[in-house]
Amino acid sequence: MLTRSLAGGPDAGDFRVVDEALPEPADGECRVRHLYLSLDPYQRSAMAGRHRLGRGPLVAGDMPAAETLGQVLRSRHRGYREGDYVRHFGGWQEYALSTGERTERVDPALAPLSAWLGVLGMPGLTAWASAVELAAVQAGQTVLVSAALGPVGSLVGQLAIQRGATAVGIAGSDEKCAIVTGEFGFRACVNYRQEGFLERLRAALPDGADVYHDNVGGQLLADAFSVLKVNGTVILCGLMERYNDPAKSKSLDLALPIMKRAVMKGLVVSDFEHRRPVFEAAGAHFARLMRGENVGKALVVLGPEAAT
Repeated sequence: MLTRSLAGGPDAGDFRVVDEALPEPADGECRVRHLYLSLDPYQRSAMAGRHRLGRGPLVAGDMPAAETLGQVLRSRHRGYREGDYVRHFGGWQEYALSTGERTERVDPALAPLSAWLGVLGMPGLTAWASAVELAAVQAGQTVLVSAALGPVGSLVGQLAIQRGATAVGIAGSDEKCAIVTGEFGFRACVNYRQEGFLERLRAALPDGADVYHDNVGGQLLADAFSVLKVNGTVILCGLMERYNDPAKSKSLDLALPIMKRAVMKGLVVSDFEHRRPVFEAAGAHFARLMRGENVGKALVVLGPEAAT
């Protein structure tokens, strides 16, 4: 739980562990023991009350929301049996009750359990919505991706590659860029923290980018327009630059998309929840793409993958 209302970037002292009695399910509920807890940048915005998944600014004593993967230990819900593995929004806790709302049974035989919070979870659906549904990436195109080592960005690039496009990434260190190119198959990756970033970005994209998937916003979004082709597409997915302190974020100069005649599309992953069956039908394909998933996805391991 939080020890205070957050201001700026969080640190370890802003959180504490609290022991509470194990919750007992009522009729229509089941008790889930969480095995994995998903850590995602949007959670900082939710803690401040600036995200649709949030319930207003969190204060001391509040528990942050998060998507979790766990096993049903006791059920009084007709839709879930003891032993089932489920994904739901259980929050930052080891055990939670579920009414079945926003809860989905997952099959550990199809993919490792952790994958259902990564490549087969919200990050995977987000990447698929960007590359396939919104940008409709085509063979021969070039796709630029910010936060390219993250769970969404890394998969956007790999989906683009699978569709016959070329992927170029942006990341925050040479070490990250080496993984993006060496493990995820991007043609190039540019470290935005290094001096001369714009020149190196232009050198990596001599013919420009057809699509830019943006996870960051702010200055990086503005920089991407310098390499976007005329009539290019921009997918607005995240605002990492402003999560800790929105006041420090740079607003976009609208002359940039006008000059490039750009198509800009906002991505809210819940809009594509009804398309999840189509997305998950390619589960084996996604699992192969993300053999290095533990590099790109932040998970807290809460327990072994079996009830005791």
